[in-house]
Parts: sequence; C-alpha cells; structure tokens
Amino acid sequence: MCRVNLNFFFILTVLYTCLARDVLKVDIPNQGVVIGQELSRFRIQKIIAFYGIPYAQPPLGAYRFSPPITNPLPNWQGEKNDSDYQPACLQGKEDYKESELPLLQLLANIEFPSNISEDCLYLNVFTPQGKPPPGGFATIIWFHPGNFTTGIPSIWDPHTVVYRQRVIIVTFSWRLNIMGFFTTMDGEAPGNYGLMDQQAAMQWVKNNIQLFGGNPENICIMGYGTGATSIGIHMTNSGSRGLFNKAIAMSANLFQSTSVRYPEEDKPIIDQLVTDFGCIRKPTSLFIDCLRHVDPNLLVQQTSNVNWRPLIDKDLSHNNSAPFLPEPPKNLFSRGEFQRVPLLTGYTDMEQALEFANSDSFAGNFSFEVLRQMLRQLAMADVPQLNDTDDSCLYNYDHIVDAAMFFYSPTVLESNPDNFRKIVINFMLEKTYASSTVLLATYMSKEQPTYVYRFDMKPTTLYANKNIPDWVSVPHLFDLIYVWGVPYWDSEQQWDPRDKRISDTIMSFWTNFAKNSDPTEKSIYPVKWYPFVQDNPKILIIDNNFNMSTARSLNYKAFEFWNDFYPKVFDIATQCCGYSESSASLHFHQTSPLVVAILILLIF
Repeated sequence: MCRVNLNFFFILTVLYTCLARDVLKVDIPNQGVVIGQELSRFRIQKIIAFYGIPYAQPPLGAYRFSPPITNPLPNWQGEKNDSDYQPACLQGKEDYKESELPLLQLLANIEFPSNISEDCLYLNVFTPQGKPPPGGFATIIWFHPGNFTTGIPSIWDPHTVVYRQRVIIVTFSWRLNIMGFFTTMDGEAPGNYGLMDQQAAMQWVKNNIQLFGGNPENICIMGYGTGATSIGIHMTNSGSRGLFNKAIAMSANLFQSTSVRYPEEDKPIIDQLVTDFGCIRKPTSLFIDCLRHVDPNLLVQQTSNVNWRPLIDKDLSHNNSAPFLPEPPKNLFSRGEFQRVPLLTGYTDMEQALEFANSDSFAGNFSFEVLRQMLRQLAMADVPQLNDTDDSCLYNYDHIVDAAMFFYSPTVLESNPDNFRKIVINFMLEKTYASSTVLLATYMSKEQPTYVYRFDMKPTTLYANKNIPDWVSVPHLFDLIYVWGVPYWDSEQQWDPRDKRISDTIMSFWTNFAKNSDPTEKSIYPVKWYPFVQDNPKILIIDNNFNMSTARSLNYKAFEFWNDFYPKVFDIATQCCGYSESSASLHFHQTSPLVVAILILLIF
C-alpha cells in the first residue's frame, strides 16, 4: 500500500514538473520559442524570467543611425534558453554623473558600465508564478534613467515587485548618446533612434504580452528622469498612442528648454566627426556611410562631452515618414495634441542636491551679490548664447535675474550656509522638476485621473545613506529605493524594518495605479491619495505622515512663477536680441512690458 502511494505521488510530481515546464515555454509568433527561467529568493519566492528577447533587428552596419527594423523581427530555430541579460547599449563610464553613483553603487555594487554592445535591442519579461487573474496581469514597461547617455536594465532587479505585487515587469535597452540621437541634419540620418527603439519595444509588448499572461489592454509605461521625459514625448507621438493605457512619470523635466535639441546644434559635432575620422562631408550619404564603418566605441568616446537629447525633427523626414517630435513638447501639450491616460507623477524634495554637495559655493561670505551671481548662472542655462558685447542684450538678460532675485531672495540674508544652500536648491528644484511636474499634471488632469507626489522620505538605514551628506533629504533617484523594493534585495545588508514597511507601501501604491488607475484603491494602507485637479491641486507629501499638501507644506506660488510669469519675462528679455522662435529651445507667447508689470503687481 505504501509503495502504491509513493508511486502515485511520484507520478503527480512528474506531472507537476512537466506542467511547470510548459508554463515556462512561450512560442512567440514569427520569432520562436523562448524558455523562461525560474528565479527563487528564500526558496519559496519564485518568479519567471524571460531574458534577452529581441524586439528589433540588431542596429549594425547599414542599420546604424537608422530607425529600428521590426519587419521582419529576428527569429531563431529551436528553443531560446537565455539565463541572463543580453548586453546593454553602448555607453561610457565617464558618462555617469558623480551625483548618480551613490544610488547605482547601492543597487549593483559594480563598476559601470559592464557588458555593453552595439547589438543591444533586447527586452526582458518578468512574470509572477501561477495563474493570471481574469483578463491577465497588469504590465509595467520600465524606461530607465540616464540622461539619454547611460542605462543598464540589469541593475533593476524586478523580483521583489513582481513577487509581492503580482504584476509583469518588462525592462529593455534602447540606443543612447550618439548611437541614439545623432543627426546629419537631413533625412539621411534623422535622429531620435532611441525614441523609436522605445516605441518598437512598446509595440512588441502590446502584440505579445498576452502570451506571457499579461493584459494587452492594461499596460503602464513607467520612467524616471530622462526615461520619464521619453514617456511625455510618447504621449504626443501618434505612433505611440494606443500602445499604453497608463503612465508613471517620475522626476521628469519634460517642459524645460534642456529637454530637447535642435538639428543645427549638431553642426559642430558633424564638423568634428569629419576631422576625427577623415569622412567626406558631402554628399551626406557618403558621410553617414563613413560613420557606419567607424568603431562604435570610438564614436561614443569621441562625443562623450555632448549633451545628447531628443531632436526636434520636423524637417528631417526619412522616406516620407512623419517626424517623431516636430515641436517642443510644451507646444504640443498646450494645443491638446497628446494622449489622455491616467497619470501618476512627482519629484523628490532635493532633486539636484548632490550636484551641489561638494560645491565650494556655500563656503565663505554670504551676500545678496553672491546669491545674485549664483542665481544668474543657474538662470542663464535657458538663455541662448548670443553676442555678449551687445550691452542692450546684457541689460535685458538682467531682467531675468531680477525676477528670480525678487522671488527667491529673503528680506534678510543670514550668514548661514544651510539657509543659503536651501535657497539655491529650492530655486533649482522648482525651476527644473517641480514646475514641469505640476504643468504636466495640469494638462493631464483635465480629462484623466492624475496623482501627484513629492517624495520627502529619506531611508532610515544608515547603509543606504553612506554616500549622502547629512543635510540632504531625498536627492534624484533615491525614491527608487522604495519603488523597486531595494530593502528586500540583499540579505547581507540589514535594512531597517521601517524602510521595508515604507517600500511595501510605495510598491503597493505604484502597482495599484498600474492595475486600477488609482494608487490607493483596494489598498491595505490607511492612506487616501486624492487626485490632482486644477481647481484643487493637491499633492501627496510622502514622509512619515503621508498627508496631502497644504499652503504651508508646499510653495504653490513657485509653480505660478515658473509656469506663468517667468516665461513672459524670458520672452521680453530675449526677443529683441536676435532671439527667434526658429532657433529657440523655449517657445513662449509674446507679452508686452506693460502686461509683465501688471503681472508683477498681481503675483507679488
């Protein structure tokens, strides 16, 4: 009798193993069979990983500096059984900002970059183990940060989020730096290949995620920094509309002048490449053919000092194709030319603090003149470099600094580095991230549920803060510790239980939004996150209390200053100095000096 039972249980075990293996095998139409890998943590916490699925042809040879080729997709014979990530896209270690390294080293504890290649257009699908819910799992596509020059999908470990929240996460690589954003200023190489790669990955997910247990009608794109800026651009692109149903945009500066480039900005780069590699400049077809034969690592290295950004490509059509980004995003949003989807967006309370952490600007004497010089330098980042010998232009530019000083300088300036530093950091935070976030929320909230946060929660665990000055609260990237469940990653590091509890809360909010378009719906946590609406622009302050914002906890006037008042001052200060909309990175409506004066009285 016992032997019969043993045989019976042996048969059940074999059947279960066979069934489990069937679940790990997915046949992708027009590509081939891919085998999933069972990933375990503490033996019982299991998810399934499908590594290295190509979503476009390798961008090599004639495909370098070209839109991704997805018809046909790469295919293979037999079963694709990768057990690890494919290489990330080309990038240089020197391209990483010093302010980014504390978090990146906390996540991966490795030298950057590692395992990179020009052949990099691959994605990874991570699914919960077990039966999907009716309709399928909600799917989150991750757009990594990295200033359009860096990014390694493998450092973002999805295990905790997938296992604890039961969502599918897709990570992917897309072309960066010169390989993703170079243009010959004509249709021969139109640029924006990195954005096109992102769109190709989204299309692949839309077409195939159901095979992995996902719901193709419940796809949320989630990005951080320039990844979030990319998401904003996809909201305006007709080819991307319909490929996603929700968006999470964290710490984006979509509406800043520095978020995009104009083709003419690449002329010095082209001239330098001609010199460096002995290419013929004209005709362009010979020039681009020359660059396609250059060692790709040399191309990246020789252009590492370029501030690569998405291109305004209105006149750079390729084979009569429509431009990907014909105008600055703000123009398109202001005209209502964007996809309306539920949005979760926000920023940290000290986004750029680490950029000032080692600055000597906060040492020594503090005066209004020192403050003015610092604000002038920061404000001038928006101003085109014109003829500095034109005194009238210099005088007009002073109006920009005057406006900033009027709003940000205190009545009495204390000789205290902390207070001085706070003024400068608030200036940069509100100018670059906060105002852009609120403006995006204002556009989206008119027709779709929109949730906005400010992240003030600094980790309690000392290990997490080892490279962060004591005076810094939550710098850029550090909220991702909680979003990705980092306190659960490494069993060797003893994370404070409070950090784990906060991470559970944040993961729940983000994935609830991906599932239901409401971060606190069906939540077990006693927090109510109210939607942002224009008449009542409430923002969730994520700290120990999780309260909605009030006039005391949030400087609403700063949003008005940067989104409504400052653009008008900027326009007046620059329009008479050879500055035109055709060459500008900012596009504002013209306003008379009288109107500006009236606005000053109304606002202040």
